[in-house]
Amino acid sequence: MSRSLDWTTVSDDPNHPQARAAVRDWLKTAQRIHADCDLLGHIERLVEGRRVLDIGVVEHSLHYMNRPDWRHGRIAGKAAYCLGLDILEPLVKELAGRGFNVRCVDATSDLDLGERFDVAFIGDVIEHVPNAMQLLKFAARHLAPGGRLFVTTPNPFSRKFVRQFKREGVMVVNLDHVAWITPTMAMELARRAGIRLVAYHLVKPFSPFALAMKRLIGWRLEPAEYSFPDYLYEFAGDD
Repeated sequence: MSRSLDWTTVSDDPNHPQARAAVRDWLKTAQRIHADCDLLGHIERLVEGRRVLDIGVVEHSLHYMNRPDWRHGRIAGKAAYCLGLDILEPLVKELAGRGFNVRCVDATSDLDLGERFDVAFIGDVIEHVPNAMQLLKFAARHLAPGGRLFVTTPNPFSRKFVRQFKREGVMVVNLDHVAWITPTMAMELARRAGIRLVAYHLVKPFSPFALAMKRLIGWRLEPAEYSFPDYLYEFAGDD
């Protein structure tokens, strides 16, 4: 697995050509492509049989909880132990009433829950919060030695958003978003939070034929990231 890169060891100038080149080279080594399953299926693999902290379990509205693809339900079903957090108290109470192990907690706070986890997962939350660095610090605080923090967020460079921009002329996405978190931004947030970005994953199922064509022709003509609508960032704390 690639070790993270601290660009400040190359230069104190964030626009220095050598620093930018070093980051570009490192990101190419840190990219992981998973073309055999969808993003939720891949997340289930990451959490299976582990102690998991799941941050942002409500997903805005009660109706998401009743769907078979509700992420926290799937994660809790695969984990050996799972604690879910969210800031929406009425919906957290609803989940607790349904038998889920959940707490109403601000995951950008300095609170220590008193538990440690093999995996902390933040699903499509980081683009909603005004202090992404504090969110990462909170999650990393609760990792057991050797644990990993996984964060999903939309990929603004993907075909999905480029096509929308061309079609509509302006970009309007989830109105609760306050940021995009691109790979270089994930690196910098991690550096400031005292953790490390160790990889970023691109996950989407392709047929064997489509994958072969992408590798043979497509990804030579356009970056692989163009084909994947989400980033899955993998962070490590102090191992």
